[in-house]
Order: sequence, then structure tokens, then C-alpha cells
Amino acid sequence: SATWDHFVDSNKLLLLLAFTLHYTTFLFRGARWRLLLYNVREPDQKTPGTLYFSGLILLGWFVNSITWFRLGDAYRAYIFAEDTGGSFSRTIGTVLTERVLDVLMVFILVLIATSFLLASDVGAYWLLLGLAALLLIILAAILLLMWRFHSTVVALLPGPLAEAYRRFHHGVLGSFRQLPMATALSVIVWSAEVSRLFLVAHALGFPLSVPMTIFVIVANGLLTLIPITPGGVGIVEPGITGVLRLTLSQSAAVSVAILDRAISWLSVVVFGALFFIGREIWKHRRVPGKEPLAIKENP
Repeated sequence: SATWDHFVDSNKLLLLLAFTLHYTTFLFRGARWRLLLYNVREPDQKTPGTLYFSGLILLGWFVNSITWFRLGDAYRAYIFAEDTGGSFSRTIGTVLTERVLDVLMVFILVLIATSFLLASDVGAYWLLLGLAALLLIILAAILLLMWRFHSTVVALLPGPLAEAYRRFHHGVLGSFRQLPMATALSVIVWSAEVSRLFLVAHALGFPLSVPMTIFVIVANGLLTLIPITPGGVGIVEPGITGVLRLTLSQSAAVSVAILDRAISWLSVVVFGALFFIGREIWKHRRVPGKEPLAIKENP
């Protein structure tokens, strides 16, 4: 009852702004992925525009929201390879680079938030900081091992697998060129994520502080990585509600968590499904024999 009252009395203009901010992140994510793929493209391969990549990321998020094990990341890499004739192995390598950049941003954000919340002496702050640091160390170790033992791995694999690994290796390490621009786009993406939750909380009448907002967004990001349920449903909601309870009442925390997830998860299911259906209809109506977006190459 109290939660519903919060929804009814919310500031609809701020909610609309939060919704808009959330979908601008797809543009910046698309620009970042385009940059990473541009770094490893073939010399004669064309690179589609930012809107194309933004659409693929929306499709990937849609699939992640309805399936287990974050299959959407592989799905969008497959769609890009199918559309352009590019290498799936190289493309999935750039997706791993995206995850490295995101984990780096999560670590920086939780470090900033924790520095402002030290006086609270809450173990959850240190737990999230430790988890983010652990993920960053694991990913850094993977990159180091890939760089150090590239030749050894290629020599151990049979021909087709060795070629696929070469392209994957190139996709991961080669896409780190133009790192300042990729990092700047990552900062914009995560700033928009933080702003969305900040606006949702204030739309409901709860003055959530910026450090706490950052902390909740980090918790959301880390919990979403757990591939137990589609889109983290049933895991993310109680998780971020528990974090919000550090500063808000029960009904307030539930209201913020549900409304924010309605924007960041439920709306993606709805609009992602519409985009998926529209894209499939368009594919089946394309003119036969139309050239792909890039020169064909082996998977």
C-alpha cells in the first residue's frame, strides 16, 4: 500500500527523464562497441554506423533479459558476424574488452562511493569493493595470460581452433587501441546509469545521495553479472533493496528498486522484443542478393 502510494505521487517528468537517460546509454554503448570493432577490422571491411551497433546492443540486452548465462552477448556478436560477414571469434573478443572496461568503471565507482561512505562503517561497502577488485584482478590476469602464452596456445590447438583463437586474441587485445576514447565513452555510460537511479529516487520523493546512488548502481551491475536467472530477476531486486535499506525505509527502498528495474529491465524486454520482431520482418523482406555490410571471411 505504501509502495503504491509512492508510485502514484511520483514526479512523472523526472521519471520520463530517467527513462530517456537510460536509452541514451545504448547510443554511447553502441559508439564504444563500434570503436572497438573499428580497431580490429579488416583493411577492406566497412564499419556500420553507431545506430546499427546500438540496435544490436539493445537486442543483446533483450536476450540477456529473457535467457540464462548472458547469451545476449554471444547473440549480438553472432548477428554482427552474420550481417557483415565478419569473424565471430574476433567480434566476441571485443565483447570481452567491453566487459573489462565496464568492470574497471565499476571498480572506480565503488572506490569513489566507499571513500565518501567510510564514516558509515558498513561491511557491505567493503564487500562490494572487494568483489569489484577481485573481478578486475581476474580479468587483468586473463589478459596477461593471453598476451604471454598466445603462441603456446595456438601451437597446442588444431588448425581450425587455432585460427579461431588467433582472431579471438586479436579481437580482445587489438581492440584496446584508442583506449582514451573508449574509456571516455564508458564514463558517459556509467554516469548516465547513476543519473537514472538518482532521478528515479528523487521522482519518488527520496533524496538519495550521489555516493549512495553510485553504490546501488555498482551493486546492480555486479548482481546482474550472476547468470542464475534471466536478467538477474529475483536476485537484483532484493539485492538493491537491501542496499537501499541502509538509508531508506522498507517501502521507499522497494519503490525505488521496482521502478528502476521497470526502466532498466522490463522496458528492455518490451522494446527489445518489438525491435527483434521488426528486425526479423525487415530481414525477410530484404531484396534478394543484397550485398552484406562487409567482405566475407571465415568464422
